[in-house]
Amino acid sequence: MNPMRSLPPEQDAPIPRQIELEPAFPADMPADAPEPAKLRVYLGAAPGVGKTYHMLQDANLLRKQGVDIVIGLVESHGRAETEAQVKELELIAQRQIPYRSVLLKEMDIDAILARKPHIVIVDELAHTNVPGSRNRKRYEDVLELLDAGINVWTAFNIQHLETLNDAVSRSANVQIRETIPDSFLKRAQEVLNIDVTIDELRSRLRQGKIYAAEKVEQSLSNFFRKGNLKEV
Repeated sequence: MNPMRSLPPEQDAPIPRQIELEPAFPADMPADAPEPAKLRVYLGAAPGVGKTYHMLQDANLLRKQGVDIVIGLVESHGRAETEAQVKELELIAQRQIPYRSVLLKEMDIDAILARKPHIVIVDELAHTNVPGSRNRKRYEDVLELLDAGINVWTAFNIQHLETLNDAVSRSANVQIRETIPDSFLKRAQEVLNIDVTIDELRSRLRQGKIYAAEKVEQSLSNFFRKGNLKEV
């Protein structure tokens, strides 16, 4: 797949770069063994670079070609361009989990396993599940889906990788609490690095395309400072 394609005028075009990976499966796998499920990762340099948008745009292209691709979970963060990409895709309803007298929603692994699509989209990989969920972390949900033979597309920002977490926290002076083990990337057959220039990213933030208006100035003064973004 050629990851470069035009985006609508209101969406700053991400700069995707495909990262070559070592094969995730042993070379001596028997010829008659079923093909293992494949993992594609959309890796963002920072929040708002367009990784979820790009993932959904690719999904819509495959859907138009007849591929059975569904959304297991996606976070639009209120971004109109992202929400527009969701509309044409089948969405697996989330499961409600009672926690401290309220009902919280999480991805419904059992519903996805029962539906058994060719590809499922799972956004916000670094997320920690609600207590009482089958798995503690969303990346563990993804591993379970892969083990069940379902191909997965997922997205997260690079600062959530365990080995980079401390360095990013120190350089950007931001505490990042949710992490993903580096070993997870070894399971991927394909990683697309999604990025935009620093000026484009800060412009998108000012236009309210990343966070709500009340968070813009604080974000520009903290994580989205030019010095921090250069470090990331």
